[in-house]
Order: sequence, then C-alpha cells, then structure tokens
Amino acid sequence: MYLRTFLLIALLIGVNFAEAQDNSGRLSVAATKTNNPSASSSPTTPSPTSSPQSTTSSPSTPVPTSTNNPFVSNVTDAPLPEIANQPKVITPTQSSGPDSPKGPRDGHWYASVGGGAMVEQFQVNATSTAVGQQPLDQGPSGNLGSYAEFKVGYDFAVRDVQLAFGGPTPMRTSMELEGSYLGTYENIPLYNVSTGGPTVGHETYNLNAYNLILNGLVKFEDLPVTPYFGGGVGVVFMTALNHKMTVDGSINGTPTTYSTSVSTGNNTSLALQAIVGLERQIYDNLTLFVEYKFLAWLDVKFAYGSEPTTSAPPVQGGSNSQNDFTAQQLLSAGVKYSF
Repeated sequence: MYLRTFLLIALLIGVNFAEAQDNSGRLSVAATKTNNPSASSSPTTPSPTSSPQSTTSSPSTPVPTSTNNPFVSNVTDAPLPEIANQPKVITPTQSSGPDSPKGPRDGHWYASVGGGAMVEQFQVNATSTAVGQQPLDQGPSGNLGSYAEFKVGYDFAVRDVQLAFGGPTPMRTSMELEGSYLGTYENIPLYNVSTGGPTVGHETYNLNAYNLILNGLVKFEDLPVTPYFGGGVGVVFMTALNHKMTVDGSINGTPTTYSTSVSTGNNTSLALQAIVGLERQIYDNLTLFVEYKFLAWLDVKFAYGSEPTTSAPPVQGGSNSQNDFTAQQLLSAGVKYSF
C-alpha cells in the first residue's frame, strides 16, 4: 500500500519535471520567434536564463516570417566590395602597349627608306624608228641600274584571319605611298622588223624614271621574320637623256648606215607593280626589310625630234620609240621606323 503510493507520487513528480523542462525550452527561444499568427498568444513567464535583450524585437524593422520555418536567421547578404586594379584581359590581337612581347600590334604610322638595283627584263611590241627610215625591233637592254625609294604608310592593327587551312592566322594590312627613282644607262639592240636576224644597230640613252605609287600589302605576323606581299598602282615620269640611234647593217638585203641626232625625250605612263618582301624588327620601332618588285610601265612612248634622217648624204635627224609594256625587276633593302 505504501509502496504503491510512493511510486505514484514519484511518477507524478517526474511527469511535472519533464513538462517544466519542455516549457523552459520554449520560453528560451520565444525571444527570436516572429509574430506568427499560428503561435499561441497566451502570456508566458520568461525563463530566468533568457537574455532580456533577446526578448525584444525592433519595431522599425519587421522580420519576415515563414509558415514552415518560424525561425529566421539574422544574417543578411551584403554586396561584395568592388575589386580594384584587376588586370585587363588581353586578346591575342591586342597589346598592352608598343613594347608587347610580340612587338607593336596596334595600328601605327611608319616611314621607310631603301635602295638597291634594277634591271630591265623585257619589252612587248617595242620599236624604234628614225624619221624617214624603216622601223626596227628593240631587244632587252639587260643593263643594271640604281634604285632608291621613300615610303610613308600605315600598318593597321593585327587581326586573326581564318584561312582555308589551319587555325586563325595573325595578319595585318598596310597602305603606303611610295616615291622611287630608277636610273640606268640603256643600250638597246635593234633588229630588222621583217626578217629578224643579227643586230643592225643600237639605241642608247640615260634613263631617269620617277615613280609615285600607292601600294597595298598583307603581312603575316607573329613569326621570327614577317613575310608580306602586295601590289600597287601609280604613275611614272620618265626622261631619256643623250638619246641616239646608230644603224650599220643589212636591212631587207640593203646595206644601211645612219645615225640620229643626240636629243632628249619625256614620257608619262601608268605604272603597276607586284611586291614580295620580308621584314624584321631589330630595335624598338626600327625594322629592316628586303623587297623584290616587278614593275611594269604601260604604253611607253618617246619622241626625239621630227627632222628626217638620211643615209646618203648622211643627215642626223630625229626619231621616236614606243612599246606596249616595259618590265623592270627591282631588288632593294632598307629600314622602316614606326611611330
């Protein structure tokens, strides 16, 4: 009897103690609980262990609530500070300055000077005629001459170009205005127009030619040596000094001997050229280059007087010459300065 009573009292005390601990846990977190309508509105006594500061909430900043989760974290996301002085991404076709590892890759102006040698390769439909005499065919002179040039141009920025083969190729285009001088002593053999055969005479003069040509170039970049090619169109101003024709041979079976007077002729013609070259940067903005050019003058005509030239009695008179096409081969080298 006493034992049952004692066990019943102990059981009631344990249940009340567990219920008190449960109520104390709810009171300890009630301070961070939001104004949830589903929560009980009955007044509760704060736990002695709860902080007085946690039992109040700021009336000016309502805390958002959630039905499923009545407790909300007081941690808020803040914008990250902007990161300063970060390096810019440089694409393969750009550079951070003129001293980039691959040299100047942005657009820039340049000037260049060069010089070399020239040789006349061939002529098409070329004839020389002394006034009052039969026309004679011209042969190629083949003499070496001097060549000098000055150019001002612009190298456009490097661009990656997808060719038909391989991957993207770094290339740049250039435009330049070229002024050049050619000087040579011409000694042109003359032949019988109708029968050909051996040489019957020679035409001699000092040639001075001044070319003004606009060129377009394509360059392949990012190589130890930069190859390029292109072409140009322009005009040539020519002067033939100390011109003279001397004939002493058989023309159509007739021995013929005469010579023309010493005179000067001028001509202006269209000039076309093809260019192949190599260049290499040697110091800062200084570049060396080597070029081969095939230069053509179209419809070249010279007039050296209108007086008749006779054989008997010998009279030195005038002459004229013409051709459809004169080809020159040029090889030059020089330096280029970029700025």
